[in-house]
Amino acid sequence: MSLLLNGAKTMTIAGTEMQCLEIYTGEAYTFPITFTDADGNAANALYPNAWTLGATAKFYTVDNVTYPDADNVVLGNINLDDPQPDNTNYTLQTAFTNAQIGTAYLYIGSDITGNGTGNATPTVSLANSAANSTLVIVTLEVTRESSANASLDDINREPLGFIVRYQ
Repeated sequence: MSLLLNGAKTMTIAGTEMQCLEIYTGEAYTFPITFTDADGNAANALYPNAWTLGATAKFYTVDNVTYPDADNVVLGNINLDDPQPDNTNYTLQTAFTNAQIGTAYLYIGSDITGNGTGNATPTVSLANSAANSTLVIVTLEVTRESSANASLDDINREPLGFIVRYQ
């Protein structure tokens, strides 16, 4: 499974190429998703058993972000935030809008950069707008019954990179 977002750039982290979009502080996005088979026909996410969707996020601090050309992003010195934010402090949702024809959405809430103290999501401020950007890796997880063995689940995880910047 691969996921392509309109207007996205690509970035490679630890050898994994992913789509990258910039999300500015306070903005929210709903990304439409359409699942298709190898022939491009709509996939029925109800058959043989209903597929399930999930989304998770990991937060990183990046000391600098550069754009060598229109299609690439170079991230310098990426560090996993510790502790990670509690997922009750931000909005990240995914669901099927019509599972029979394989349409769904992924919603990234305006509170993905959050605020607060302790284990809250990072706050992006003017003081760290040029450096120490927040990188959010959102992973979309799709679970469905295996076509080879109905007692097993196939699980696909698609990482999406979001550079959160102060606007």
